[in-house]
Amino acid sequence: MLARLLLAVLLATSLCARADNSAQTIVHMLDYVSVDYPEFVQNGTVLDEAEYKEQLEFAAQSAVLLAKLPAVPEQAALLVQAEQLKQRILAKAPGPEITALASALRWKMIDAYKLTVAPKTSPDLKRGAALYVAHCTACHGSEGRGDGIAGKGMEPAPSNFHDGARMAQRSVYGLYSTITLGVDGTGMATFSALSEDERWALALYVATMGQAAERISKGGALWQARTGNKEIGTLRAVATLTDNDVTEKYGPDVAAAFAWLKANPQALAVIKEEPIAYSRRLLGESLAAYRAGKRDEAQQLALTSYLEGFELVEASLDTLDRNLRQEVETQMIAYRDLLRRGAPAEPVTQLAERIDGLLAASADRLGNTGLSPTTAAISAFFILVREGLEALLVVAAIIALLVKSGRREALPWIHAGWIGALVMGVATWFIASTLIAISGATRELTEGITALLAAAILIYVGFWLHGKSYAHAWKAFIDQHLSAALQGGTLWALAGVSFLAVYREAFETVLFYQALWQQVGAGAHGYIVIGFLCGVAVLVALAWVILRYGVRLPIGPFFATCSVLMAALAVIFTGHGIKALQEAGMIAAVPFGGFNLSALGIYATAESMLAQLFVLLTVIAAFFWAHHSNSRRETAH
Repeated sequence: MLARLLLAVLLATSLCARADNSAQTIVHMLDYVSVDYPEFVQNGTVLDEAEYKEQLEFAAQSAVLLAKLPAVPEQAALLVQAEQLKQRILAKAPGPEITALASALRWKMIDAYKLTVAPKTSPDLKRGAALYVAHCTACHGSEGRGDGIAGKGMEPAPSNFHDGARMAQRSVYGLYSTITLGVDGTGMATFSALSEDERWALALYVATMGQAAERISKGGALWQARTGNKEIGTLRAVATLTDNDVTEKYGPDVAAAFAWLKANPQALAVIKEEPIAYSRRLLGESLAAYRAGKRDEAQQLALTSYLEGFELVEASLDTLDRNLRQEVETQMIAYRDLLRRGAPAEPVTQLAERIDGLLAASADRLGNTGLSPTTAAISAFFILVREGLEALLVVAAIIALLVKSGRREALPWIHAGWIGALVMGVATWFIASTLIAISGATRELTEGITALLAAAILIYVGFWLHGKSYAHAWKAFIDQHLSAALQGGTLWALAGVSFLAVYREAFETVLFYQALWQQVGAGAHGYIVIGFLCGVAVLVALAWVILRYGVRLPIGPFFATCSVLMAALAVIFTGHGIKALQEAGMIAAVPFGGFNLSALGIYATAESMLAQLFVLLTVIAAFFWAHHSNSRRETAH
């Protein structure tokens, strides 16, 4: 009997499985109860006594294993539900009732223990088909009807994937679990040797085998013309919902669209979970992994929760509630630090719950249905102005320097730097939108390295400018042919910092805009464009003011002002760079105080503050040395 043999292997596995495996085992058992019980008990009559007893044992063992799992706030309620399920099976309750109870308990188990129930990327059905031929055809047959040569005479017989009533009750995740765990003592062996992606691909392929081509074609047309029901178009939904679930909740047309999505998983690649919902889910999975002793996995999940979730809406939330944005960011850093230090489970759990509440508040603040058109426009404006201001100060100061020096022939180098950076920014947007998904870690690593390189060049340029702020030094500089000097390292440094400063901001801006574009409805996209154009107007106006009035300063104060500006920007860029590397997981982040001032690159971590302090002291020492040296030369002259 399939159920008896399955129970045997699950019970044997559970004796040595870790907590997360035990939770997955319970979910798998409940899946079989929800599908098989209605076949053996109908109208209060047991049709197969042995199978009925096995269903009862499934329910009883689920409760036993559940009691042994690590404590979570929901455990007591789950145990009550497990006992209720067992009692209703004893009472020979109707099949639909048992299916509903088992399914409800299964979902609450998944949520309480933060089980991973969906693939990380859209499964490859072609790969699934090849795996089916290699591993399944012999028993299940080439068409999946359970009539393979090797399956003849098996007890129980191999599953028929064209059994519509049964398959409508099975989720892709349920099939994935069967492929992963196998059924000991039957022809259904474990395929855990396959990679996770391969098992998901095989499970999804099997789930589509019995679907009629006409139904899938109809579903495709319905999906393409859809106006809602986005909830069925995520990897999690396709993996965990059954055809019956979708039919009961949304009707047969949406169920047909659901069938098409399973047969065309590539369509899911452009349908992403809401950033904050994604962040909350991964935060829960991180906590579950930490409780199970998987510190490295917990740390990675926590990092991804921020990078691929909350960070994408930071700019929008900043427009509405800056304090809330800073609080979430600070607490997420503190959470990762607790994981890194191996803190006890209790404070980790408390902080995770606090962050989850803050994320929920953030979702409410943004509006669960998406940003309003006005908020979208304001967000687009401030994103551009905030990200572009630092780059503008660098480029405008360099241009003013060259104009003031009478070296306009060097301007094409500077223009080539910032224009090239903008072109690279557009290329980044194109690549991120159409070719590859730039991960959060890659994004932060790029931003961090670029910011630190820009900071190093700014220190050099600032020191060079400071040295020219004295009359004798400026005269000597002119006498030594400024054009020749500008053809050397200084010109490359000016062009390089122009490129790096602009590209860092352009890189971050296009990705923020990409996230903002996805957060609003199609009707609000025009407001984003309006906000962008207003931001461009403000930056152009600021550039005009700097260039018009900056060159009117006397040469000494002008160079001194520029040198201080470059040094200040070097300190700011250092803070941004260290923070980005921390968010990429390259540098530890130890919380230090609660003060954040992102405009100055100041973040509440010991590493970023120490790095900024080091750069600041280096700049002060260099300027003091230059001042002392030039003062002596002034006296000599």
